[in-house]
Amino acid sequence: MSKVFAAVLLILLSPVLAGIAVLVWLGDRKAPFFIARRTGLGGGTFAMVKFRTMRPGTSDASAITEVRDNRITPFGSFLRNTKLDELPQLFNILRGDMAFFGPRPEDPGIVARYYDDEMRRSLLFLPGLFSPGTLWALTNLNRIEGANDAEDVYAREILPERLARDTAYFEQAGFMSHTQLAMKTLATLLHRAVSAENRE
Repeated sequence: MSKVFAAVLLILLSPVLAGIAVLVWLGDRKAPFFIARRTGLGGGTFAMVKFRTMRPGTSDASAITEVRDNRITPFGSFLRNTKLDELPQLFNILRGDMAFFGPRPEDPGIVARYYDDEMRRSLLFLPGLFSPGTLWALTNLNRIEGANDAEDVYAREILPERLARDTAYFEQAGFMSHTQLAMKTLATLLHRAVSAENRE
């Protein structure tokens, strides 16, 4: 069902996807898409597709993107605040790498360095676009702003809580809880789109 819904959305949103791709390309005449290696179900890796939001050649500087990171382009900031940069992940859902609901997939390097046995429980679920941990992190990422070691602060203050929320949720989630989660997430993204608070 997820793959069918993803295919329908890709068709319906194709003008939006094409428009965003053109606008990203016009910014610097570089490829509009960014391929990121992420850890998926069972600890395997896959190629996650996003619209590129950073200046070319800067994405490898750090696995963690800080709030107001100077690598992010002006249009990329808008895409990240609204999460429109993640629309191409519908292709990942269509391929079976991701689902609509699941823990957000993490950078393999972060998984290798910081995941303990409890955190690895989150890898028992197919990664997805919507999760309570992701929703919580949206309003708490400002904790790493200005940190000398953003990755360390992320690993200590954001990652464990995010994964604990996701694991507890997906062990008992159902249709109604998914619907409520989707509505809360969309409301939060709408707020981010019109407010300067927690912007990236």
